[in-house]
Order: sequence, then C-alpha cells, then structure tokens
Amino acid sequence: MGEQRGVKNSMKSFRSRRALSPIFATLILIAIAVIAGIVVYMFTSGTIAAMTGGGTAGQEKAAIQGVNAVNATVLAQNTGGVDITINTWILKSADGNIVDQGAVSVLLPTVGTLTEVPIDLSNAVASQSYTVTLVSTKGGSFVSSSFVMPAPAA
Repeated sequence: MGEQRGVKNSMKSFRSRRALSPIFATLILIAIAVIAGIVVYMFTSGTIAAMTGGGTAGQEKAAIQGVNAVNATVLAQNTGGVDITINTWILKSADGNIVDQGAVSVLLPTVGTLTEVPIDLSNAVASQSYTVTLVSTKGGSFVSSSFVMPAPAA
C-alpha cells in the first residue's frame, strides 16, 4: 500500500507541473511556419536547386554581343556552363514581324569565346531597324539588341 501512495504522489506532482506558456507555444509555432515558408520560397525560386547542382547550372545562357550587318554575321558568346548548338536564326523588323529566317549549325563552346553565326540579310531594307534571334537545338532563344541596316556601299 505504501508503494501505491508513492505512485499517486508522483502522478500528482507530475500533473501539477506547468507546461509551456501559451505565448511561448504560439511563438514557436510562428517560427516554424516562417522557416517552412522560407524553405518553400527558396525551393520555388530555384535557390536550393542551384545550391545542390540543379537549377540554372545546366541551362543554356548566351549573349549576342553584336550584329555585323556588312559581313552578315552575329557575334554570340556562351555565358553558361553547357555547350550550345545554334540551329536557326530569325530576322525580325522593329515591329516584331519575321522578315527572314534560316537554318545554321554553329557550336557556341562553353569557354565563352566570341563565335560568328552567319545569317542572310538580303531581305533587309537599308535604314530600317532589325533584331536577330538565335535559336538553339534545345529551344533556347537569344535576342540581339536592335541594329539599323546600313545603306549599300557605293
């Protein structure tokens, strides 16, 4: 009987202890929700994927450094981590209409060297503004800044 009394006393002292205050419990739940929100945001924005080797590391990135209208070439540079093969060029007028397009096969190596991509400017009109879009085999498109077609040399 003495043992039962000891168990009852220990149960009584256990029940008399207070748990966390409701304020502290609420603060802990808010902190957990904020941390979960940050993790979800980082995952959806690609931050975690980029840190773990995925994300934009394998994407094609290129910059068109200029268009040489006299020689009918586009100077493109690979700025990403993977080789890019350009298979199509598109010449567009200032209002966005396609003037001409053609097939080409040019590799932009990952080293970042300037590479000439040949295009056909025979349908371009002198003194008009144009842009060139290069399209890769993986579907990436890289647009030049606008340029004005020079008048033919006399």
